[in-house]
Amino acid sequence: MPTIAELERLLVLPSESPAVEYKSWLALSENPGRATLAKAAIALANHGGGIIVLGMRENNNEGGALNSQRRPEDLGRYSQDEVNAAINRYADPALHYEVMFATHPQTETEHAFVVVPAGTSVPVMSKRDCAGVIAARRCYIRKPGARSEEPLTAEEWRLLLDRCVRAGRESMLDAIRAIVQGTAGVAPPAEVRNALIEFMDAGRERWHELIEPLPPNDPARMPLGYREFGFELMNVPSARTLQQLRGRIEEAGRLRHTGWHPFASLDRAPYTPRPIDGTIETWLGAPEEGRALHDAAHSDFWRAHRDGRLMLLRGYSEDAWQGIEPGRAIEISNPIWRIGEAMLFAARFARLYSDNPAIVVRCRCNGLRNRMLVSAEGRRHLRGGYVCADNEAVLEIQATAAQIQDNLAEVLHPFLVPLYGRFSFYELPMELVREELERMRGDRF
Repeated sequence: MPTIAELERLLVLPSESPAVEYKSWLALSENPGRATLAKAAIALANHGGGIIVLGMRENNNEGGALNSQRRPEDLGRYSQDEVNAAINRYADPALHYEVMFATHPQTETEHAFVVVPAGTSVPVMSKRDCAGVIAARRCYIRKPGARSEEPLTAEEWRLLLDRCVRAGRESMLDAIRAIVQGTAGVAPPAEVRNALIEFMDAGRERWHELIEPLPPNDPARMPLGYREFGFELMNVPSARTLQQLRGRIEEAGRLRHTGWHPFASLDRAPYTPRPIDGTIETWLGAPEEGRALHDAAHSDFWRAHRDGRLMLLRGYSEDAWQGIEPGRAIEISNPIWRIGEAMLFAARFARLYSDNPAIVVRCRCNGLRNRMLVSAEGRRHLRGGYVCADNEAVLEIQATAAQIQDNLAEVLHPFLVPLYGRFSFYELPMELVREELERMRGDRF
């Protein structure tokens, strides 16, 4: 994706090229505006991708120079859904177009940019007419002079088809690489990421309400820190009822790799799941006389929504271990096991909604300051003291259910690298992740 600085450069030094098309503001509520945008997008897609800059108009008094144009008052700010609907009304196959915004440094006018993807393995064509703008069943390409027109010569068709063949070959090679090397996932889209953050924030606020009456020294308050794990399924239908949602959580939790698995519950009140504010909620930190395992690592709070959003809050098990000062250690394999198992739960849960949905995962670890990486069993030799100076780490990734289940190490390693790096620049070896996941997946409860 282009940077904001690169977009600003297209405004300050405008120059149309085969990969950059400039357009005036277009009314995407009307067919001529939609068709004009679609024709430009089709030509750029067939060229191999590019950018459409909106809000720039030729000034005949300046020899046709492109100048910044203020957006008309009756024209709202473009949305990504609006742009994609406009283009895909006319283009076949339908593609996904990113919409970005940048402000002209001199005119202070905000301009919209449509990023046209590369890598189509078939020519993109128009599928309907708009009189005077676009014709059905036509291919458009970029030609000299930054024109969008049909290919007419054998050479123009050869170049278009050659690009499609190369794109298809790259897709095939990418698939082979995914099988041989694994796939590491991608950064999540902002809109889904923000919705997940809002859901997790609301869950944390609810947890604070629950712990408020507890004594100040109660371990269920997790005073030394905790790990939040949340995920959201993308583009799946909601569970019909909370009962169906609960059934899916229980089904995904049947396979456990540790005794205290993610999204656990007990079969007695007040630890059973219950419907609260349109979600399913479980709190295992409620006070009970004589309860065993009343520590931060066994006082989970979790919440689930029918749309496929879940969040879990759990304290560190290291803070209850004998021989280790509470609040001073992170066992080197623990994040791999705990987060790896939670990701596998998310993948199994996702498969109950759809065949292979994408999953956005977010993890927030706090209470890290002055903790040291340790090897409790002595299986790992750690040279020197790897101590964390930060108090918090936030980790995010997007991967499909299949990628998590088939290539968990390749997904988990880049996800965890920023966390381990906070411990005096510790470099997390991929082999460590593979070995610990193999041990974890060998345990079944």
